[in-house]
Amino acid sequence: MKLLVVANPYPPMVSAGTNRVVRFVRHLPDHGWDPVVLTVRASGPVPEPPGVPVVRAPVALPQALLGGGRRRARITAWVGVPDPYVSWVPPAVLRGRGLLGDGTVRAIFSTSPQPSVHLVAALLARLSGLPWLADFRDPWTTYRYRTYATRAHRALDALLETWALRDPALVTAVNRPILDDLVSRHPRLAGRTQVLPNGFDRSEQADEVRLGPGFWFVHTGRLYGRDQQVRSFLAALATLPADVGALFVGIDGARLGAEARRLGIGDRVRFEGFVQHGRALGYQRAAGALLLVNGRGPESMSSKVFEYLEAGRPVFAISPVPSAARDLFAEVGGATMVTPDEPMAGPLAAFVAAAREGRGPVALPDALDRYEADTLTGRLAGLLDALAGTPS
Repeated sequence: MKLLVVANPYPPMVSAGTNRVVRFVRHLPDHGWDPVVLTVRASGPVPEPPGVPVVRAPVALPQALLGGGRRRARITAWVGVPDPYVSWVPPAVLRGRGLLGDGTVRAIFSTSPQPSVHLVAALLARLSGLPWLADFRDPWTTYRYRTYATRAHRALDALLETWALRDPALVTAVNRPILDDLVSRHPRLAGRTQVLPNGFDRSEQADEVRLGPGFWFVHTGRLYGRDQQVRSFLAALATLPADVGALFVGIDGARLGAEARRLGIGDRVRFEGFVQHGRALGYQRAAGALLLVNGRGPESMSSKVFEYLEAGRPVFAISPVPSAARDLFAEVGGATMVTPDEPMAGPLAAFVAAAREGRGPVALPDALDRYEADTLTGRLAGLLDALAGTPS
């Protein structure tokens, strides 16, 4: 059976959001579904999954017209509702209608974080009558990092969310707090939601990397405005022995590098920009310990937490109470947790001492198996089978 996957971001774009959809399209054929991806025309360094057909629609407002820096931020704040890719919706719907024209597609699956994918999917589902599964990695209008130019922009986004979520056959999200938020604002979704968590993929190969002497924390991926939590971590790191350092992979270290130098640990804090996924996995496995920095909302749980746990290294996690991340660690183990605002020096020192003695927390392998990508894709395929009216 053929599945239309509406996704943004998607390779070659650089984003943590690509891992979820790439793993699904990689494993879906083993579960009876052949995906064809509808996404935005883009460039970047991330290789596309081999063997997956991709159709790209242009962004009607190209980046060259937006300019850079503050000018781009001002323009996108005014015209980017529900997100900066809203001008992609009309051409994406046209391309999508062409893909649906031969009648071979049996279902539509849209996966954010860019909510404009759900507008495209909602339109295509209404035009075709096909069942539509809407998948969320982040909230939509209640996403705490989203800002609006005016109250009218906020109201428009709420209207778009309400309109789009009128007709999905099923809604999935990476954790329960996101679904609870959606159902609280859209009660008609009750009974039509499923948690479909992120996970890890054992078929992905880790590069062999070395970090050098000493005990190294590793953090991979973007920080998404969580610099304050990292500053608290660096202040605690400064109280530890001189052979304990931290490597941040995938971020520009200008601001945090200056903070490390101010604390007198500039030689113990390193930064490396974008690396391919295999190298990031290699750094995780080479680490003495892994650093997880979550946001402050109950839905906060970075997708890389599953890769961290699979790496078999102890995790020092900065996460609020309550949070989806704390629920996961309570289930599978593998972490020492602190809240974003509590003093970290004592817990961090005890964590490092335990890790160096081989007593650091490690996840239970059997508990992790349910989060393997092929298992999760099998769950997704089962949901799609039910929507398409076919036996699993």
